[in-house]
Amino acid sequence: MTQKKVYKIALISEQLASGGAERCAALLSQFFESKNIVVHHVIVIDKVTYAFSGTLLNLGLYKNKSNGILNKLQRLCIFKEYVQNNSLDFIIDFRVKNNPFQEFIIAKYVYKAPYIVTVHSYCTDWYFPKWSFLAKKIYTNAYGIVSVSQKIAQKITGKYHYKNTEVIYNPIAIAEIQVLSEEPVTLKWDYVLGIGRMDDGVKQLDKLIAAYAKSVLPSKNIKLVLLGEGLLRKALELQAHQLDLADKVVFLGWKENPFKYMKQAKYTVLSSKNEGFGTVLIESLACKTPVISFDCLSGPSEIIKNNYNGLLVENQNVDKLAQAMNLMIEDTTLYQFCKQNALESVRRFSLETIGNKWLEYLKINVS
Repeated sequence: MTQKKVYKIALISEQLASGGAERCAALLSQFFESKNIVVHHVIVIDKVTYAFSGTLLNLGLYKNKSNGILNKLQRLCIFKEYVQNNSLDFIIDFRVKNNPFQEFIIAKYVYKAPYIVTVHSYCTDWYFPKWSFLAKKIYTNAYGIVSVSQKIAQKITGKYHYKNTEVIYNPIAIAEIQVLSEEPVTLKWDYVLGIGRMDDGVKQLDKLIAAYAKSVLPSKNIKLVLLGEGLLRKALELQAHQLDLADKVVFLGWKENPFKYMKQAKYTVLSSKNEGFGTVLIESLACKTPVISFDCLSGPSEIIKNNYNGLLVENQNVDKLAQAMNLMIEDTTLYQFCKQNALESVRRFSLETIGNKWLEYLKINVS
């Protein structure tokens, strides 16, 4: 009797906390392990809040205060030795890649197993060198490049001329989200929800506040709740104060369980400049809560069916966003229709479905 092969996969990410790419890595580790695949995690930053499966190499523990060249070389050597010693079948890399020289070394000399580059943002400069020649050559040895939306895949093919591209959406653990969404919320008033980091302008929560100010929601005493933390929080709080909405825009900071807030919200709004996929949208829909989003690049148009599970708004049009926010409150028939379709519309993003797409892509037979 032929012994069944045991596959080994390494998942490389910045950390196991905070971001959508990191959440994806953590979830996939649980799926792979459930299929008796040996999972290794390698993280660069010493931060772990997501539940994951497998063995962890935390390179952040080897970083010293100077983080100089010698310290970086030490971590690179540890990384290379780990990859070589574990006889990996595949490496899936979820990191942002903003050091072209370092990434060239990793791609050509560290990754000896078949490796996959995943791209989680339409800002492809975060993943490919800005020098055109190098950008087109650096990943020529890769098993493939996986993007989380069709629009990103089209950009990679058109701009960098890679042919080995594939689209695999981010997964969500629907059952887990539904359990967490049932936890009680102490908020005693109606509200709509915005979620995102406040460290840069990508999530554009200032535009969400501006749209909320233009909408009928404040007059109806429907508040805007914002989940997230970062350097821009004070500026956003000042904006709300200047619009005389300090008592209507509620800043709750970062929450380990955002799903209970999604569940109780009237709807969730995404006002980003750009996205990779927009996982917050499918998480909200999994909580049976409709969504509204700018039709930004990329992701929302591949999640939202307009007037079916939410509303897609002309990209970056704050007035249109305010109108959509009004419509979802005032047209109760439309709202209830979107709400009843929400959960079913995201079943295709379940961890089991997306995990099986990865197995098919990697040609791994676990039956």
